Amino acid sequence: MLLIPPWAAMSAVLGGMHGALFHLVFGHGVRQLLAQLVIGAGASTVGGLAGTIIPSAGLAVGDTNLIVTAIFAWAALGIARLFRLC
Repeated sequence: MLLIPPWAAMSAVLGGMHGALFHLVFGHGVRQLLAQLVIGAGASTVGGLAGTIIPSAGLAVGDTNLIVTAIFAWAALGIARLFRLC
């Protein structure tokens, strides 16, 4: 656990929450839920990495920029839905 940076763990948790919210709004089955959780967590972690580079606009928890992680998660989930991956 010490090898994972705190921003990466926080971003993955937030991405999972965004994936669950996306499933609540657009999802239909359990298979979609798993895919949406994984896509949300992965994209949000990439957004967390980008958020450490971009200066915080106010909404941040530690090094995790909440706005950037949410944008990356929802954009990836929207693109995945567009291509029917979830």
